[in-house]
Amino acid sequence: MALLYGLITALAFGAGDYIAGQVTKRVPTLLVVLYAQAFGAVVMLPAALVSGHSLSVSAVIWGLLGGLSLGLGFLLYFHALSLGKMGVVSSIAGILSAVIPVAAGLLIGERPGTAALAAIAMIVLSIFLISKKDANGKTGGTTVKVLLQSAAAGVLLGGFFIFLHIPASGESMWTVFFTMSGSFLGVAVLLIVRRADIRVKKQAWPFILGNGFLQTFGAVTYVAGVNIGLMSIVALAGALSPLFTVIFARLLIQEYLNKFQISGILVALSGIALLVVTT
Repeated sequence: MALLYGLITALAFGAGDYIAGQVTKRVPTLLVVLYAQAFGAVVMLPAALVSGHSLSVSAVIWGLLGGLSLGLGFLLYFHALSLGKMGVVSSIAGILSAVIPVAAGLLIGERPGTAALAAIAMIVLSIFLISKKDANGKTGGTTVKVLLQSAAAGVLLGGFFIFLHIPASGESMWTVFFTMSGSFLGVAVLLIVRRADIRVKKQAWPFILGNGFLQTFGAVTYVAGVNIGLMSIVALAGALSPLFTVIFARLLIQEYLNKFQISGILVALSGIALLVVTT
């Protein structure tokens, strides 16, 4: 069941990333992140109030840290994508966002088992393959600065999974509320410093709100998963969001899938199947 929650998280994040990719063609990324996270916080407040979960210092601190990690991670990731080769950037960020929570889980004593570790390796490989672009992809140069931004984005997105795992299960809904709030506040401060125009055309709102709902829903299913299972497995499954992003792009806008991405999808499905029969 924990693995299923992780896969639902990946599905929600992957769909959200697809929507964000479409709307950021017309709206600045900062504004998409700002309003999506604000909507997520609005959605989570009544949910947290009626959940019966405890509003604790732990939920506030780790939720805010998770939100800042998520918001800053997205901003660095999108900025790196705009500057470097998309395949390189997405591979580095995707792999680190998967490996870091797995490593953290192993460090705190989680032992997934030999077969599960083999599945973990397969899924990490699949993320690399799914993120890889061929000659039809972006051809811009990838500098050391872009590589560092990609790595930092992956570390921060991996940290998001770790921070949400720390509070007790009876604090989960408040943790997600403060995660969305922390992400919103971090981006809001950046926009205030830049004195940016925060107006958005009405045509973009359904996409922005849809992205915010999906990210929030994914965070909820993630904490539900880690409350009953291993973080090293649930977070790894949650990091499979690129799998669902490319599937949505293929189904909805007939985006071309290269041989690497097709291979990555097959490897991911194999790794998931192995996890299903071993966990």
